[in-house]
Amino acid sequence: MQRIMKYPPLVTLLFMLMIYLMTLLIPFLNVGSLFWDGLSGVVLCASVLVILSSGWRFKKAKTTVDPTTPEKTTRLVTSGVYRYSRNPMYLGLLGFLIVEILLLGNLFGLALLPLYMMTMNKRFIKPEETALESLFGQSFIDYKQKVRRWL
Repeated sequence: MQRIMKYPPLVTLLFMLMIYLMTLLIPFLNVGSLFWDGLSGVVLCASVLVILSSGWRFKKAKTTVDPTTPEKTTRLVTSGVYRYSRNPMYLGLLGFLIVEILLLGNLFGLALLPLYMMTMNKRFIKPEETALESLFGQSFIDYKQKVRRWL
């Protein structure tokens, strides 16, 4: 389990599995409709675009995208989607959970979203921000004051 908790996409898959199991175990809360399916398509497209755009910004800046080694960051990325969210990749992963909830139609899955965000904050975001503040000092502090963590 410790190995899974080292990588954000694996943590996201673990939460996706929990949402799926909730749908099987608590089927009376399932509410499917074409509207939810259509909305899930929009959220999926937005999530993929946000993640790809974020990764491209890191590649363009020639810095690491690996959340397990934030101390290897060589540049502070603040342009593109990073003008609106300090953590757009995590925001995109959250979008995947929302897509699954909409597609499965089990509203009880919404209860896991705050837990997911708290997990990502504690396990990944806070250590990353500590490393970035150590590396970039006042530049990161100023950025942190201007841009929200999630959205």
